[in-house]
Amino acid sequence: MKKIILTAVFFAIGIPVISADVIEQSNVPQSEVIPEVQNVVKPADPVRDELPPQWSEFCEAGYERAVYKDRHDVFDIFSFVKSERVKNNYWAERRVSFEKYLKTCENLDSHSKSACYAKLREMENDKNELYKIKSKQLLYENNVDIHRR
Repeated sequence: MKKIILTAVFFAIGIPVISADVIEQSNVPQSEVIPEVQNVVKPADPVRDELPPQWSEFCEAGYERAVYKDRHDVFDIFSFVKSERVKNNYWAERRVSFEKYLKTCENLDSHSKSACYAKLREMENDKNELYKIKSKQLLYENNVDIHRR
């Protein structure tokens, strides 16, 4: 009886594994292969470029009104308190820089203003990409598992 149960369990578990190997090795016609999605560059939106960018478009959620804090707390001995202060100061500095550039753009004529807004958006998006890369690199250096789920 045990042999029959063991054989049934083997077939129940083994057949899907074997069939998955067969499917992977099969020759799929090229017409059925789904191509990878490439990064598509979106054309510039003239209506969007004429409107001034908002800080909330680029800022991480929760740091829209970040204020630079120069003081050090007693609680800085806890790494999460210190890292939160550093993160808050980063977004506060970025916001000040963003607002200065935005004021410069607002003093220009209409054609130059839209080009200035587009340049500001491009710069802020580049900064966000760099921020994401640096965050992942820091996690990697500290041996933090990024894709843990």
